[in-house]
Amino acid sequence: MGIERLAGYTKGFGFGARTGIALLNEKAGIVPSEEWKLSALKSRWYEGETISVSVGQGYMIVTPLQLANAYAAIANGGTLHTPKLIESITSPSGKVIKTFVQEEGRRLPVSEGTLRIVKDALRGVVHEEGGTARFLMASNLKIAGKTGTAQVARLIKRTKYIESIAYKYRDHAWFAGFAPYDDPKIAVIVIVEHGGFGASAAAPVAREIFKAYLAPEGTGEAGDGKPKALNVTAASNGRGAGVEND
Repeated sequence: MGIERLAGYTKGFGFGARTGIALLNEKAGIVPSEEWKLSALKSRWYEGETISVSVGQGYMIVTPLQLANAYAAIANGGTLHTPKLIESITSPSGKVIKTFVQEEGRRLPVSEGTLRIVKDALRGVVHEEGGTARFLMASNLKIAGKTGTAQVARLIKRTKYIESIAYKYRDHAWFAGFAPYDDPKIAVIVIVEHGGFGASAAAPVAREIFKAYLAPEGTGEAGDGKPKALNVTAASNGRGAGVEND
C-alpha cells in the first residue's frame, strides 16, 4: 500500500484528529506520513517504517477514545459518529429537560464487503482456534475484538515473563472490541499501563465491562443484550499510545 495510502485510510477511521467530544484538551494523536516526518523530524520516510505503522507501532499514536470510536463505527456498519457524554438531562421529578441527538456521522472509507471481513476477523480472535483472546468465548457474551501491545521501551530481549522486566519498561496492554458480534450494543477499549500483554491484562477488564453492561440488572450473567448506558466506553488515563497487534 505504501505509507501515503495507509495514512489516508487510517485518517478515514478518525485517527490523527480530535473526535469532537465535549471535553477540553483532547489529543489528536499522530498518523505518520512522508510529509509529517519531513516536517516533524526533518528526515525522509523509509519503506521499512511502513511495516511498523501498519501494526500500529513506529510513530503512530492513538487515544483510547479514537480507538473506541473506530470500533463503534466498525460494529455499527461503518458510520463514524461524534462521541457524546450525555444522552439526556432529566429533572428531579423525571421530566426530560433536554435530549442530545446524535448527528449524522460520516462513512468509513471502505466497502461493506471489506467491513464484513474485518468484523468476521475480530469475531475470530475470540471464537476461533488460535485467537489471542479465545478465553473470552467462555463468557457467552459474543465478544469480537483484538488484543494489542504498546511498546514502552526498546528491549534487547522480549519475554512473556513480565515480572522480570522493570515496571517502567513493561509494555502497555490493550484490548479493543464490541459485543454482541451479531447485534452490537457496546464498544469497549481498555489500556492497562505497563500491563504487559493485551490477552492477560486488558481483555479480562474488558470482559467485566461487557458483562456489567449486557447483563440484566442485579445479575452477573449475560442477558438479553439490551443497552443500559453508553454505547462507547474507553477505560484509560486519557493519554495516547501506539498499539501493536499481539
